[in-house]
Amino acid sequence: MVLPQAWPGGETLPAGLFAVMNHFSFAKYKPYKGASSYTKRVKTPIGEMKVGPKSADQFVDVFKLRYAITDRFEIRTATPYIDLNIKNHNADGTWKGGVGDTTTMLRYGLKKRTQDSPFSFAVDLGTTLPTGEVGNRDKYLATNAFSLIAGGGFSWVDNNQRIDLDGRYVFYTEGAQGLRPADFALFHAHYAYALTKNFDLGMEAYYRVDQQSYVDGRGQQDSCSESYVGPKAQFRFSEAPYVSLGAAALFPTYRYSESMKLSTDTRWEFSILVAF
Repeated sequence: MVLPQAWPGGETLPAGLFAVMNHFSFAKYKPYKGASSYTKRVKTPIGEMKVGPKSADQFVDVFKLRYAITDRFEIRTATPYIDLNIKNHNADGTWKGGVGDTTTMLRYGLKKRTQDSPFSFAVDLGTTLPTGEVGNRDKYLATNAFSLIAGGGFSWVDNNQRIDLDGRYVFYTEGAQGLRPADFALFHAHYAYALTKNFDLGMEAYYRVDQQSYVDGRGQQDSCSESYVGPKAQFRFSEAPYVSLGAAALFPTYRYSESMKLSTDTRWEFSILVAF
């Protein structure tokens, strides 16, 4: 039997089930502009010099909760912690990060999967709550902006394989210090094949499109888009069937940024899922 995935696709949990998930990702970033690597240079009395970020190491830990109120209706939350260490060309390194704003989603299952029908569909509606650390604009990444989130998902499952698709669009309001994050669309696709009853292999892909962000009402001309794809694996313990581990390595297939943006050539992701 193919295992449930970290991203829910069109599935909802059985009534009364509570799930806790920790999702980690590690990546080394470098500056990109347009579709190419980018280094800013300025002329000085002693010659041309490189300025701005040279590279960055990022760690993201997203703590997620899911609870099924009924067989069709569930609530989900996700709170990130971000640690971004930036190495500059002409100065000491800088740090950005902190606890991010919490996303809360309500999901309703329009169609449940049955023995006679392998498909399921669900719709999502949610918001972003201002729980993150804010302060120095150059240090903290949270904005305390509210958002409206609308989306949904689809799943197809048989005994040995499954496909999960989901997407969402996020609309932001203005948050702390006049910052309004970029509205964005995000789509995920997953395929998994069960090699054994406790071990899956598969592929994962995502595509994200960001509009420009705003500071004090002024557009920052920083729209961007990117897509990543790569292999993944998931393992469940026979002695603890409600505990599973996942891992994925994602590589860029497309990226574009209107202004300078940090981007990675490899993203490593790991997850732990425990259900009660």
